[in-house]
Amino acid sequence: MIGLRWQSAVDFVVLTVAIAVVLRWSSETRALRLSLSILALRVAAVLADQLGLLITTWVLDALTLIALLVLVVAFQPELRRAVMRLDLPGRAAHERQLPTLVALATAAFTLAKVRCGALLVILQEDSVDELITGGVAITARVSSELLQAMFQKQSPLHDGAVVIDGDQITHAGAILPLTQRSVPDEYGTRHRAGLGLSERSDAQVIVVSEERGDVTIMRNGSAQVMGDLDALVATLRTTASAESTRSQRRRVRVRLTAGVIAVSFLVSALVWSATFLLPGRSVRIQTAPVELTNVPVGLIVDAQSVQAVQVWLRATDFVFGSVNIADLVARCDLASAHAGVNVIPLNACFLGAPLGVKVDRLAPRELRVTLADTSRR
Repeated sequence: MIGLRWQSAVDFVVLTVAIAVVLRWSSETRALRLSLSILALRVAAVLADQLGLLITTWVLDALTLIALLVLVVAFQPELRRAVMRLDLPGRAAHERQLPTLVALATAAFTLAKVRCGALLVILQEDSVDELITGGVAITARVSSELLQAMFQKQSPLHDGAVVIDGDQITHAGAILPLTQRSVPDEYGTRHRAGLGLSERSDAQVIVVSEERGDVTIMRNGSAQVMGDLDALVATLRTTASAESTRSQRRRVRVRLTAGVIAVSFLVSALVWSATFLLPGRSVRIQTAPVELTNVPVGLIVDAQSVQAVQVWLRATDFVFGSVNIADLVARCDLASAHAGVNVIPLNACFLGAPLGVKVDRLAPRELRVTLADTSRR
């Protein structure tokens, strides 16, 4: 049997990985149902095309295009964020450079001096889209002055949290999940919210107390009061460096759940099966040489009716482009042949056609092989 080219295996792996990445992103941005719908439409379109349903294929293609447009429009911020993160390893270290850290620390301690409460969320690797609710989406570069203005009493956003991704402010007035643990009596709602988010993600949360005027940083469910601005900058800088190192390792091994991998493999298998197992509409005629094997001991081939056969092959254009039909050979096993004229009916079994290629017919339909006894010569 002539196997598929190695390029076909690479195509299958690439398709599986691409579907897995899309599903991983969509599960983090609440676009999973829409992404699964798009994949289902594409699989259905491939099946319809293979079955020759022309109008159905047009309809499914149009629906897929509409669904893609809806995805782009409805999830534009999430797509932009995903594209921004597709960069060289080490980008995280450059995103949150020292000026950004100093601006965060300066804003926190300036607000603490005037007893103005604040809640700053610094994103790391984990998505917090499912944890944070409400708020206003904005795009602005981090600055101490802007952060201080957001938490003034007259600001409509001062009660919520400001979310910072790299050196950009992405949300203001966001609501964080409260911790369910018992906390010190002096902790208010801001501290409970900061602990709650740090317990559920790797985000860092800076909490400025309105009552005591202190600055606390929360990460991994623990809290640490900062003594001064320099101490906060040093802590943020150390964590940013550690997160950058972990980020590089995580980019090498993509974190995918078993469910995402299973669905991706299943969808890829469906597309691959529809491409290679369903009958195609393209027909090609190929000349295949006849090869005689297992000639019995003591006999030799004295004559054969044809040296090659014409083969009518049916498959899809994609399959024809994925296999090499020029290597097709009609192999005839003569192990049970006898001296004299042997009439061998020819069928698809002699060809060993590659997967996805169907043999419609052969010409001629039979082969005559004359074997002679070497002892009589």
